[in-house]
Amino acid sequence: MQNGKTFFRASGVSRVANPSPDFLTAPLPVNHLLRWGLACPRTGAFAPRIVIRCQLLLLFVITLLPAWAQEKRPAGSDLSGLTTVYDDKTNEVVLTGDARFTDGEILIEADQIRYQSATGIAVASGNVRFTRGAERMLADTITYRRGDRSFTMTGTRMGRYPLYISGTAASGTAGKVTVTDATVTVREPGPFQPTVLAETLTYTSNQTISAERAHIGIGRTQPLALPKFSHRINLPYISYVSLIAGYRSSLGVFGEVGLHLPLWDDTKLGGTLGVYTQRGVMFGPGGHYEVMHDGLEINGDFKSGFINDHGEKLFDVLGRPVPENRGYIQWWHAQDLSERLSLNAQFNYWKDSEVLRDFRPREFFPVQEPDNYVETTYTGNNYFVSAFARVQPNTFHRVQERLPELRFDLPPYVLGSGFQQRFNASVAVLRETPPDGGPQLLSDRLDAYYAVTRSFTPREWLGITPIAGSRVTHYRRTTGGHSDYTRTLGEIGLDAELRSSAVFDYKNDIWQIDGLRHQLTPRVSYRYVPKADRGQVYIPPIDRRTFSTYLAPLGLGDTRNLDDLTSTNTLRLGIDNTLQTRAAGYGSRDLLVFNTAADLRFEPAPGERDVSAIHTLLAFTPVSWLEFDLYQSFTPQDFALQELNTGLTLRDGDAWTLRFASHYLRDQIGEYIIGGQARWNEVYEGVVKLHYDSRRRRFNEQAFGVRQNLHNTWIIEYLVTLYDGPRRESNFGFRLQVEALGF
Repeated sequence: MQNGKTFFRASGVSRVANPSPDFLTAPLPVNHLLRWGLACPRTGAFAPRIVIRCQLLLLFVITLLPAWAQEKRPAGSDLSGLTTVYDDKTNEVVLTGDARFTDGEILIEADQIRYQSATGIAVASGNVRFTRGAERMLADTITYRRGDRSFTMTGTRMGRYPLYISGTAASGTAGKVTVTDATVTVREPGPFQPTVLAETLTYTSNQTISAERAHIGIGRTQPLALPKFSHRINLPYISYVSLIAGYRSSLGVFGEVGLHLPLWDDTKLGGTLGVYTQRGVMFGPGGHYEVMHDGLEINGDFKSGFINDHGEKLFDVLGRPVPENRGYIQWWHAQDLSERLSLNAQFNYWKDSEVLRDFRPREFFPVQEPDNYVETTYTGNNYFVSAFARVQPNTFHRVQERLPELRFDLPPYVLGSGFQQRFNASVAVLRETPPDGGPQLLSDRLDAYYAVTRSFTPREWLGITPIAGSRVTHYRRTTGGHSDYTRTLGEIGLDAELRSSAVFDYKNDIWQIDGLRHQLTPRVSYRYVPKADRGQVYIPPIDRRTFSTYLAPLGLGDTRNLDDLTSTNTLRLGIDNTLQTRAAGYGSRDLLVFNTAADLRFEPAPGERDVSAIHTLLAFTPVSWLEFDLYQSFTPQDFALQELNTGLTLRDGDAWTLRFASHYLRDQIGEYIIGGQARWNEVYEGVVKLHYDSRRRRFNEQAFGVRQNLHNTWIIEYLVTLYDGPRRESNFGFRLQVEALGF
């Protein structure tokens, strides 16, 4: 015995009791072995000659043991364990106790690992952990082959966020893993988790799982059988899951279910089903797709719903009775045709103007007039070529159709000597069909705009940019007895700004202020476009002025109401104020933004004043938990307030949020809104919304509810809503809604 280590042979196995972890590579104490081999342990006398020879032979073998063991180790790998032995019968190195085997990015940990250098096979058993890059698997046993880096295992458990996969056995290579009797669960196994069962499931290195004859459901219940299942992990497992139930006096007791399931790698198919006791049954297919091919993306989503409505349907926006057969189709599509060519499309068909308002109010109120278009754009080195078409499949909204419009845009481009040019041209076939049966407007229009600018900076704080441009527009199918008409307009103008700033060494830990910087930028813009209203009697007013409370674009090249122009001789004055401080990480953050602007009209159009309303924008964010925003416009002639929108938001992290808002538009809108939510614990939070109409002196809407987080997988919302005033919605409603939480 030497240093607590004993070398002996028994049953054909060379054993080392209690070795150091680096036994296979550490040098042996030769001088100690010489003393051990040449002296008698009991008497200290020298042994007979034959004993000496045998011990010298033993010394030779033991001295060569480290090099021999090193040859048995796999090249480019590492073996370690608390106890290491070599089995002569199987020619395996056996490691037990915190055994580890490393082969490149692969790490195997287990209670025992047996490795055979001749075949390059490692067999691990007992509490096996298999790690390969970002993948981690657990198993009862695993057999790993270094030659092709393949493996087989039993009692498999593996995970790749947000999925958890288990099975009776698995086999795999560097490119894929196949699991037998597989169970796939979102996040962690539980009674309310989405689950997939499959006889065999394949997980590939491109983060795609696929299975044949799969069953899908919740927890231990899988009612849906799919012949094929495929899903990419970086996409939502279920792109749309919702369950809504409740009561509205206009619909009766109702229940709605929406579901999209992954059938292929990039495609989810499903639909929505709604049952309404006072209306009938609404059903429609739906789907979602996200495809990546050769670096090009294709994305899209479609929904639909159809119902034979036997309830009280009332009237549409034109006062016509709503039909009994109702339905809608919604679809959007975005695609990269090449690195420079893209395609975008949107289609919305409503059988009547109220179908979404009655059955899908959360989708209706953000966009109450559907749009239908398709556009393709080619991006050149310094230009854009586009084709745009807008159609109107519905019969209850007025739409300026383009059938189609081809356009070329050249952004500001340097000519030399400080000059820049800008050019755009388009040809469009225009049509507008009034929904109330009025005369149809038709027009073929060819339009081109060209402008030259030259920027001057006499001082670093002063910038001046004169502009001169011209716009030529040719119309066919005109009115007023002309078959065609050409209008030529000229434009001159000036843009100037004065930049100034000041820095103050002010700090406030409470408000997280680390220095102050005030930026003040007065701006002046002038445009003169004489006789822009010429030819109005010949031009069909399709692209015309629309109602807006904001300042319209000033330049001739930026105006959208091309068929309804007025002479322009206008000076726009504005001041931008920004107060900033250093951000905690990098850069700066805005504490206060205060901008104001107004127009001075030297040749006002009929109905306009010499001085426009003064528009003011204020945004105040001194700290992360406080936000205040304000927009205001008033006429300086009588100091009458035309519009005022305000908002104040207070928050305490994710504990609670409260927002106060007001909207005022003279003689049209006067309302106050309070909304907030408070988190009671990790599961429940309360929500409230109050909408008060000050002109009618009533609460248009009062909503009170509770949200429940169920196992970090589902959000359940219980909401009671009270309505007042003449409207299609019921005066009382209760809704229970279940939605998937981000997977």
